[in-house]
Amino acid sequence: MKQIHLILLMFFLFLGGCAQSPKGPIQGQTTLNTLNQFNLWQARGKIAFISDDDRQSVNFNWQLKNDKQALTLTSFIGTQVLKMTEFAHHSEIIVDGKPYTGPESGPLIERLSGWQLPIKQAPNWFTATRLGSNYQLDPQGNIKTASWQDEHGKIWAIQYQRYRNFNGLTLPARLTLSHQDISIKIQINAWQFDKQ
Repeated sequence: MKQIHLILLMFFLFLGGCAQSPKGPIQGQTTLNTLNQFNLWQARGKIAFISDDDRQSVNFNWQLKNDKQALTLTSFIGTQVLKMTEFAHHSEIIVDGKPYTGPESGPLIERLSGWQLPIKQAPNWFTATRLGSNYQLDPQGNIKTASWQDEHGKIWAIQYQRYRNFNGLTLPARLTLSHQDISIKIQINAWQFDKQ
């Protein structure tokens, strides 16, 4: 009789283990593993900064090269609004033809333009890859929503409205960042990857 109880117990434990299968790798992680093969990625599209009393839209060209970012914002008629370049120990931003430098890109952009942008974590949220553990997945296994705290203590939330296949990689095509009354809407029209 004890053997039957033991067999039944092992059977139910086995069923319970099957029912609690671990979460498999998300598509974002697969994308991250593939992105790690490249030294350079570049994205182009449109970005809108929206607050209670202001709304501004610009085109962007965003680049990551060897863990350093470059961002160029232009108006819809092609005029350069802002150009940011990260170096080993500082960032430089050019506005109206004048260069400004600072230790970090995010605070420098906010001081010169008034736009808050969590740029330090951008390589992660921009590609929907490493976003910690506070995220939800869509039925396809891509990150749908996530939130994180930036280096200045601000809580940011992100929602990915649309993904597209770019050269075999599943990457964001439309997303919205938000912090308090600020929304940043981003539409990505093109991705490019290079090995150097």
